[in-house]
Amino acid sequence: MEKAIVLLSGGMDSLVCAGEALAESQEVSFLHMNYGQKTSVRERKSFDDIADFYKVKESDRKIIDMTFLKQIGGSSLTDENIDVKSYQGDSNVIPDSYVPFRNSIILSLAVSWAEVVGATKLYIGANYEDSPGYPDCRPSYYEAFNRVIKEGTKAGNIEIVTPVLMMKKRDIVLKGQELKVPFALSWSCYKSSDKACGQCDSCALRLRGFREAGIKDPIDYK
Repeated sequence: MEKAIVLLSGGMDSLVCAGEALAESQEVSFLHMNYGQKTSVRERKSFDDIADFYKVKESDRKIIDMTFLKQIGGSSLTDENIDVKSYQGDSNVIPDSYVPFRNSIILSLAVSWAEVVGATKLYIGANYEDSPGYPDCRPSYYEAFNRVIKEGTKAGNIEIVTPVLMMKKRDIVLKGQELKVPFALSWSCYKSSDKACGQCDSCALRLRGFREAGIKDPIDYK
């Protein structure tokens, strides 16, 4: 029986990855990271709600504390001295919402858990097409990390899977509709925890995706 772990932030991309993993794997666990982000409480709620929706057992859910990244700072998502900016349009410039080396730390911890539980696939909702400025969302980054995993684990049989890496947000929405994922339970906003701000990069790209897909986004916006 193949086991998979989904890195579930609570956002729409990781939610669609969860839908993919559940369709493709026989046994799926959900992993959530609290890295000190400003909307960590709201993201945790989405994680719990999505896990409940899919009836994931408590023993197959794990929350890892990575709040040390808040101590490091350097990102508008974790540093109280840096405001979350409004979307300025598509760009290849690395935005200040980039959390330095976050995905590498997340994946390292996920690989550790995968070795313990015998999972061979790690699903992550990284998306390059809408975030070309993020160095840890490049296809070459995941190719390199898979090589590291092969070299640095006992069996060398764990693989990072990136189902939405090269998809437009519109296509992610349509894929989610096909998989019947609960978009209403997801949360993408970088700034607010009551109603989504509708202005940060994540909200703007999400709204554009739903608009281009011709589907109404089911969450509330300010």
